[in-house]
Amino acid sequence: MNTAAIYHRPSSEFAYLYEKDVLHLRLRTAKGDVSCVQLIWQDPYLIEKKQKTETKTMVKGLSTELFDYWFVSLKAPFHRLSYAFAITATDQLQVFYGDQGLFLFSEELQSSANLYFRFPYFHEIDRFKAPSWVKGTVWYQIFPERFANGDKRNDPENTLPWGSKTPGRQDFFGGDLQGIIDHLDYLVDLGINGIYLCPIFKAYSNHKYDTIDYKQIDPAFGDEKVFKRLVEKCHQNGIKVMLDAVFNHMGDQSPQWQDVLAKGKESKYAD
Repeated sequence: MNTAAIYHRPSSEFAYLYEKDVLHLRLRTAKGDVSCVQLIWQDPYLIEKKQKTETKTMVKGLSTELFDYWFVSLKAPFHRLSYAFAITATDQLQVFYGDQGLFLFSEELQSSANLYFRFPYFHEIDRFKAPSWVKGTVWYQIFPERFANGDKRNDPENTLPWGSKTPGRQDFFGGDLQGIIDHLDYLVDLGINGIYLCPIFKAYSNHKYDTIDYKQIDPAFGDEKVFKRLVEKCHQNGIKVMLDAVFNHMGDQSPQWQDVLAKGKESKYAD
């Protein structure tokens, strides 16, 4: 058994609340390495009281070149769960996989409460609820600086002719919001109905992830009027627009960071 390929992570895409009292659980194993996976589960407090655990067979949902992915949907009536996996290899070796790692399977292990993964409580507020329209959306991601130059008047200094060289990290080619507007027919023909825009806010770089001002469209991309026109035309064509706002980091020229450089720990942004 290729134990290095066995993988599960609680509170992630491998374990999440799907409905009010229904969990979806996944496990990864090496491709063709495992013949059967059983989910072992019970109320955490009942395991501590040595009460018998329950089992449910997982289904091999999909495979890649390297891995098999096992899936089970479980309704837990007590709104909390301790769980582990009984994994049987194609050569019949059986292991117990839980929060403390892999062990050769034994009946005694099933009563050891500290070996289990845990879902402490099913909080409805933690359940991800995708809007219905998302499930039918075909996304097209756009890096605005490299999509199309629709307005040469806002080109940054030293903008290169379109297609003149292989793009480098520091190069500018003049891509902007007008360029996206000019090619909406092309996007509609592709059949997409959602555009995911890399950052469009004021920044120094071509990629705009080093934000200076989250409330201003970068001048090299246009202005609020152009952005509004882009959104309106997208909506007219049944296309939704999603912005990458990257609030978890900013550029070294942002006023907040500059304030910290100037005032040190006295800056209101120091923390």
